[in-house]
Amino acid sequence: MKAAAFSTFCVAMMTSAALAEDIQTRSVSFENQGAALAGTLYLPPDYRAGEKRPGVVVSGAWTSIKEQMAGRYAREMADRGFAALAFDHRGWGQSGGEIRFKEDPAEKTGDIAAAAEFMATLPEVDAANINGLGICASAGYMAAAATGNGNFAAIALVAPWLHNREIVEQVYGGPDGVSRLIDTSREAVASERRGEPRIVTAASTTDKASLMYQVPYYTEANRGLIPQYDNRFNLASWEPWLTYDSVSLGAKLDKPTLIVHSEGAAVPQGAHAFYALLPGEKSELWLDGISQFDFYDRSEPVTIAADAAAAHFTRANASRQIDPEDRAAIIDTITDIAAGADRHQWDRVRRAFADEVTLDYTSLWGGKPIAQPADEVIRQWSGFLPGFDETRHLVTNHTITGLQGEKATAEADFQATHRIGTDLWVLIGSYRYELAKVNGSWKISALTMIATDETGDRALTQRAAERAPKTR
Repeated sequence: MKAAAFSTFCVAMMTSAALAEDIQTRSVSFENQGAALAGTLYLPPDYRAGEKRPGVVVSGAWTSIKEQMAGRYAREMADRGFAALAFDHRGWGQSGGEIRFKEDPAEKTGDIAAAAEFMATLPEVDAANINGLGICASAGYMAAAATGNGNFAAIALVAPWLHNREIVEQVYGGPDGVSRLIDTSREAVASERRGEPRIVTAASTTDKASLMYQVPYYTEANRGLIPQYDNRFNLASWEPWLTYDSVSLGAKLDKPTLIVHSEGAAVPQGAHAFYALLPGEKSELWLDGISQFDFYDRSEPVTIAADAAAAHFTRANASRQIDPEDRAAIIDTITDIAAGADRHQWDRVRRAFADEVTLDYTSLWGGKPIAQPADEVIRQWSGFLPGFDETRHLVTNHTITGLQGEKATAEADFQATHRIGTDLWVLIGSYRYELAKVNGSWKISALTMIATDETGDRALTQRAAERAPKTR
């Protein structure tokens, strides 16, 4: 589901409580490639010994440590009932590692995978329900770590910095600028081998040679410039960072994925390209007017992102618990509505509905949801849809959000195209379904459309009604 126009955050602030003061924490450590990694485990305020909570591995932006945005989001997730782990990657913060302050995607990906493996051993964590939350640069690392990894159930990517060669050249001065940085990186590697690592200041308001000169958050003492921050950058980082294609990772990602981002934040084009490649369950939430650094620590966007991540992880876990036969039958029922309507197979559509159905199209037409006999729905739909030259309801990203006994809920994204001649009316959004099992078959008892985008002329519906064959 794609949501926009989050220009204000009143609802989020009214419905989300402030962070609990009694979040439980403890220091932990684990190993990867012979180095000890330092972490902090965050537990919910109401956690009791012996419980197993869903887990979240949290990893932050480049050059960051566990006390910065990773720790903030870990605390947020603990406040929402999860056991959350923030940690320092090898070479950063309190963690070991011979090479220091190097932003190496492959190494950091390995650390995230090791963190999930470690989390699965903790008595506080449900090993079958460990998720990943990657912020900024760690979005790519998290996606890579989760792909094909049975320790991860689902992932959420917040303010993701996802780039490919084209984006790298746009950001870093074109092909020549990228080439110069790669040369610098190779020189730094050679220097490090001689025992002389080339380290520069990561963020500064005075040092123009720093990596992030006058960049917000990292240069602000009340935000990211905390005493624990290394504030260092190894120039050997440039080649692995600039040659890393995190956009392409989307094509192989096999975990339910949520993206939370803003067009006003970093490289949104990378997130769009990555999302388009995702082959499985996916959802996105786009906020208006939010900067990259707002996502790190500003209360409103952090609250919204954490709420969305928690809901995403909960839905993904519920979906995994559903019997495959029920899952397939529910998706088939949803498909029968869309495909049957497009092909004017009204008996097929009717079989997919319960005898009584509630339709909610208020996001499009206003008014109130309407409960009515399914036969009346068929009469209405068959009275105008055949008046279009063509309709195409593409329904995808099916998620079974709940199943208890003979009741189920589901969600799916859609694009509905209606055509008369060359005139089009196109809707984009999501559907929410309520289903009941009747005589062994799943039937839709309620259908809610959430329209998020509309193009073309909605007056085509009236023209279609006038053109449709009249039935007695």
